[in-house]
Amino acid sequence: MNNKVFGVSGNVPSNRLLYRRARFGLLAVALGAAAGIHAAEDGGAGMAQGRADYLTYCASCHGANGEGDGPVSGSLKNRPPNLTYLKQQEMSGEFPLKRVTDIIQGNSDYALNYRTHGPADMPVWGKELTKDSGNRESLAQVRIQHLAKYLESIQQ
Repeated sequence: MNNKVFGVSGNVPSNRLLYRRARFGLLAVALGAAAGIHAAEDGGAGMAQGRADYLTYCASCHGANGEGDGPVSGSLKNRPPNLTYLKQQEMSGEFPLKRVTDIIQGNSDYALNYRTHGPADMPVWGKELTKDSGNRESLAQVRIQHLAKYLESIQQ
């Protein structure tokens, strides 16, 4: 179709072609999001993101190696736990992925039991990761999963 649009003549796509392109674009975005979620499961970039978030948000209290000896740890009411022994502390011998994820998110049920992270109305990193992810909750959830998987990878 050859139309003159805004004073410029040339080929202008029909509405049907624009609709197809928009549908294709949405499909590409959806597939890209799905691939991002699978990256959390297969390590690689997800593990690197988890480590980067750990060093940014956690290392000041828990230490660079997760041993509870970060530079801020001495000034806290409760010493941060050694995160490298979470798996060993479980009766099942399994890494407590759900509990760790809930603590990172600031789940109120766990905040009462882990006072270092403050009261239930102060879910430290869940809100921060959401803000840092452009207020996109789904992206923040993927980052929290990456962080929890990174913590699983440093178990003794």
